[in-house]
Amino acid sequence: MRYTEYYFTVKKEADIALSRSELNWLILRPALLLDGEGTGTVSLGPAEFHGEITRDDVAATLAELLHEPRIGRQILELDTGTTPIDKAVCANVR
Repeated sequence: MRYTEYYFTVKKEADIALSRSELNWLILRPALLLDGEGTGTVSLGPAEFHGEITRDDVAATLAELLHEPRIGRQILELDTGTTPIDKAVCANVR
């Protein structure tokens, strides 16, 4: 088994175990990571196309998610988009 296949197999098992736990979890799945300056706008939701996104925008999204106590127990995918990060996070509050 190649390393990447092994990684994705183990990652999937960990995601399943976490999602079945009693913890307040959140799994963020970013698109292909790029270096460079972020735009401050993203596409965030349970099913997004996977293109590319800067590490800056991933970090900014993670920081916003950490400060939103009403988000949890879901898997969100993240890509470059046109929605400001704070509004994208608020749109995923359940």
